[in-house]
Amino acid sequence: MSLRISAIAVGALALLIVPPPAKAGPPERLKWAELSKVVGNTVSIAMPGSVVISGKATAVEADALVVEVTKTSDKSAWPKGVTRIPRARLRVLEMQTKTRRYRVLGTAVGSVAGLGGGVAAYIGINGGILNENNPGKAAAALIGI
Repeated sequence: MSLRISAIAVGALALLIVPPPAKAGPPERLKWAELSKVVGNTVSIAMPGSVVISGKATAVEADALVVEVTKTSDKSAWPKGVTRIPRARLRVLEMQTKTRRYRVLGTAVGSVAGLGGGVAAYIGINGGILNENNPGKAAAALIGI
C-alpha cells in the first residue's frame, strides 16, 4: 500500500516539475526571398495530391527549393534523395526546429523522475526506511530503475 502511495507521489511530483509545452505562434508567411531561413533545417511540405515529404532544406534557388528528402508518403512521385521542388508547387511548408535547451531539460527531468521512482521502489520493497527485510531485492530494484 505504501509503495502505491509513494509511486503516485513521485508521479505527481514529476508532473509538477515538467514545464508546460511551448505554445506556437501563428503561422508565418514568407516571401520567396525570405525563404533562406529554412536552409539547413528539417522541413515538411504538403504537396498537391495529399503527398507529404520531409527532409532537410539545402538551398533556395530562383525557381525551386532544394530538399534532401528523407520521408515521403508517395515514393513514386517524390522519391528519397535530393529533389527540387518547383516554386509554383510549394504552398505549405512547416519548419521543424529542435533546441538543445529542451533536450537537456528533458534529460534532466527524466533522470530525476527515474531516480525518484527507483528510491520509491527501494523503500517500498525494503518495507520502509528503517526495515532491513529484503536489502538485496530492494537494491536490485533501485539499480534496475
